[in-house]
Amino acid sequence: MAPGLDCPDNAVFLDAVIAGDDGRPKNIPNASCLFERYTGDVAWRHRDGMSGVIDSRPKRDLVARVYAVLGNYDYNFDWIFQEDGTIQIVVAATGIAAAKAVRAPTAIVHAGSNGTNGSSGESERADAYGRFVEPNVVAVNHDHFFSFRLDLDVDGMQNSMQIDRLQTQRLAEDHPRKSLWVVDSGVAQTESNAQLRIDFERPALWRVINPDARNHVGYNTSYHLLPRANALSLMSADDYPQRRAGFVDHHLWVTPYQANERYAAGLHPTLSEPGQGLPAWTAADRPIADTDIVVWYTVGMHHVVRAEDWPVMPTAAHALELRPFDFFDRNPALDLPRKP
Repeated sequence: MAPGLDCPDNAVFLDAVIAGDDGRPKNIPNASCLFERYTGDVAWRHRDGMSGVIDSRPKRDLVARVYAVLGNYDYNFDWIFQEDGTIQIVVAATGIAAAKAVRAPTAIVHAGSNGTNGSSGESERADAYGRFVEPNVVAVNHDHFFSFRLDLDVDGMQNSMQIDRLQTQRLAEDHPRKSLWVVDSGVAQTESNAQLRIDFERPALWRVINPDARNHVGYNTSYHLLPRANALSLMSADDYPQRRAGFVDHHLWVTPYQANERYAAGLHPTLSEPGQGLPAWTAADRPIADTDIVVWYTVGMHHVVRAEDWPVMPTAAHALELRPFDFFDRNPALDLPRKP
């Protein structure tokens, strides 16, 4: 990475050693960086309505950053450690969108008598599978999917996945209110219980809890996996890429820890057969309660390319958070300094 460009001037850079194409160790200089930053955000704030007194604390982050260059795309991965115990994980895509040459110069269509593009004789619109970014150039529709392997040990190695479902509860007919919502909690016992998708009509909190540790008011200590913007695959179930990247079927997977289960699509994703990785491992439906578990979270992006993404795409970021949930007895950022 380039100091002052990919990371700020105050960053500390770290090298990495990887296996080269010939199998020999290869050193990558400045492969990652570590830095603190103050963005102008507030860690917490309150204004007393009676006195007008404002008490506020600025937020400062510790960021670990690495880039992955995969073909035409560059991906920026940030692990952001915040002073309230939250860990934010950000993946940001930039680089050059995949494009193809077409006969038609622009998206302006002159329909012939049969409804086809009369100017080019093509049987369908030139931008049927993408969008024009230059004359005679169409950037194609595509997806980005990532799987984050999160080996959490919350207050120890014996953990469980608790699912807190938020459900509507009707009130009595003579009550001035008609409804409210309550939390219905349960622990996933086996792998199939924790194969979940984000559903805004059926919201739920996904929490890794320690069943043997409690905070000062008696709740199990935990960390909450908080999703942000996400997507599901639009490919058919029998499509070859869908079968090879089976981890995209769910946003959440939970498995018991196994040292050789490291990659969501299997050990050899480039030349893998369909069904490897998470679909194969979880077929046994192994127990996952009160044991050493691994959480797998899928982040997806549908990319309809716009003119502003050409010739080099501005960074587009997606994120998730790991938030302490009853892990501390109170806000751990109360004693932050007034100046960042």
